[in-house]
Order: sequence, then structure tokens, then C-alpha cells
Amino acid sequence: MTAATSPLAEALREQIKLQPGERLYGIVDAAQDKELAFEARDRFKLPIRMLFQGEAAEYMDDVAPYLIPIDPESEYLESWAQRWGKNIGILLTSSADPLKLYRHLRGIFVVKDEEGQEYFFRYYDPRVLRTYLPTCTPTEVRAFFGPVSALLTEGSTPDTMLRYSVGREGLSQASIEIPMSDPMSVT
Repeated sequence: MTAATSPLAEALREQIKLQPGERLYGIVDAAQDKELAFEARDRFKLPIRMLFQGEAAEYMDDVAPYLIPIDPESEYLESWAQRWGKNIGILLTSSADPLKLYRHLRGIFVVKDEEGQEYFFRYYDPRVLRTYLPTCTPTEVRAFFGPVSALLTEGSTPDTMLRYSVGREGLSQASIEIPMSDPMSVT
């Protein structure tokens, strides 16, 4: 832990609740904050993996979503907390093999409409996720989560964290009030 740990980073750490064998990951939306994605790679030496593939990957690196493994005790989580409230991405936990997890996240990222046209589903945008998940049937929730144990994201206000998981009857959602050291600093 860093010497200058923020109350928000501590609240995130408390809510992560990793089970044995689980890891924490973030999906950073570079369209919202490319510095956070590239800071993971350049400053913290974390492997980052773009969800775009093929031709799109060649020219979308500045706006792509990136999957990043995160140590919950790291300074990188502190960097994430400093950007809380700006829709920069989501946190998730999983015990799956990283390649299996990547394939699943990539699979729900690329969707097709009735005519077979491919689209990118921006589920890693907290505004999209908190609108989409409550509309899902239990079967859709299980398919969406796949190997993901839990999703953590900001709520509609910066002082709220949402924790999603799969419950017996579909989506399980908890809203957690989090401390903000200076609520005026997060917009």
C-alpha cells in the first residue's frame, strides 16, 4: 500500500473481496482516459491487452478498451481511484485463466445484430453497464458474466460504488456508499 492511500482506494480494496485463486482486472476505456491505460504499461509495467483485434487494433489504440491485471495493493489501483467518477472503465474479478477471460470479454465486446452486422458493445463504460445489466434475464446474466465473479463500477454519483455478481435468480446488485475525501474534486 502507498503512504498516501486515499479513502476511495481503501474502499475499493475492501469491496474487491478476492477469493482464493481469483485476480483483479480492470478494463480501461482509453477513449475516456488513455493515460490510465498506458500508465499501466509504461509506469507500472503491467501487461495490457486491447480488446480490439485485426484491422481495428491498428488504428484504434488511443480509444480502445484494455484489459489489465491489477494487484489490489498496488499504486495503480490508487491511480484508478484518483479518476473515479469519470467513467474510465470497470473492475472485475475472475479465477479463470487469463486467456479464457480475455476471450470471453472479447466475445461480449463484439456483437451482431439481426442482419449479421458487427458492433462494439461498450459494456466497460459504467454508464452502459449500469443501464444494461438490470434489463438482463437470468440466462443473459449468466452468459454475460461467464468466468467473471464480480464487476465493480462507479454508480451514477461518484460517492456510490456498484457491485454486480450472479445470484440464484439472476443479477445480484449491491450499492455501496464510499467515502470521498473531497467530493468537489470528482466530476
